[in-house]
Parts: sequence; C-alpha cells; structure tokens
Amino acid sequence: MAVEVTDSERIDVGNGVSIPKAWDVVATGEPNVAGTIRLHVVFDEQLHRTVAASVRLDRAEEGAEVTAATLRDVRVQYLVAISSMRVVQVTRAQGEIEPLREYLAEVRSRTERNYEETVREAVTLYRIAATVNLAPLKLVSEQLGVSVSTATRMMARAREAGLAVDLITRETHNRMRAADDEQMRPHQAPGSPSGPSIDR
Repeated sequence: MAVEVTDSERIDVGNGVSIPKAWDVVATGEPNVAGTIRLHVVFDEQLHRTVAASVRLDRAEEGAEVTAATLRDVRVQYLVAISSMRVVQVTRAQGEIEPLREYLAEVRSRTERNYEETVREAVTLYRIAATVNLAPLKLVSEQLGVSVSTATRMMARAREAGLAVDLITRETHNRMRAADDEQMRPHQAPGSPSGPSIDR
C-alpha cells in the first residue's frame, strides 16, 4: 500500500496527536480484489475522525471488469485506518515529534511509569484510536498491556480529571455505566436472600 500526503497542513486533534488534512492511498493485492484500489482520505472535522472521501477501483487488466461483487470486497474502513496510522504523528512533552510507529514502540517498551502517567498515555492512545476509527479501548488495552476493564477505569479517571471529556465514545460510556452499576449492586454471599432481611 502506498500513501501520499496531498495536503501537508496538519490538524492538531489534541493530546499532541496530529494528522494531515488529506492523503491518497493506492492498494493492490487486497484479498478477493483483482485490481488497484484508490482512496482519497481526509480528516473530517465534524466527525472528528478520518474518512474516505472517495474510492475508486481500477480493473487489473484487459478482459477483467469491476463488478458489484468486487466492490463489496473492498475493505474501505480497513484501508482508511491503516493509512491513517501511517501519517499520524505524536508530539511528546519534550517537544519531540514521533511517527506513530515509534511512539507505540516507546509506549510498549516503557516499564516504569506511575498511574497518572499511565492514565495520560491512555488518553493519548484513545485519542489516536478515535481519530483513525479503531476500537479505542482495545488499542489502550493492547499497547499498555492491561485488560479492557482496566482501560475503561483509566478513561473514567481521565474523564473525572477533565482530560477526556470530548473523547468518550458510546462504547466506553456504556462500559463505564456497566461498571458503575456493578459497583452500586450490593454484594451477597452465595445462597443469601435477594432482598434486605427484615429482622436486621
């Protein structure tokens, strides 16, 4: 897959994460797609994430044709996400700008960080995932080596600290509500009556 940035202006989406306004993607050898896929990808400021602005499929050779069945096999969202990850950059606290690949390698290799630093890292990872249309909690979980439930608690902590107010997706919101409901539910020993005891 080849990626060519067509608009060099970068958009700061928050937490040091930036992305170009637009780029082109050319992909060949995609599963079940005999031809060349061409995407124009942009960062949509209303949706706050990257999207395909246009998609084209060129036939592979004379005698071949582009059919509706072939078009259904074009993995548009996958190509948008993968190409987006190639152009994302992260500016660290020291002012150093890193391509996403280097940033993720550094995050995974760090073994010493306190909880507050981990929460801030979780917010940056969540921001990246939301921007490129990946599952945010899954990315936080994988990159920080924690469970999805721990990632959910980190984002709840970040929300309380005012670090992620604009970031919480429906998935995370639902998980947070489920966790709150679980905490509010009274814990009972196995076999105990479901309601409060009258003689206590």
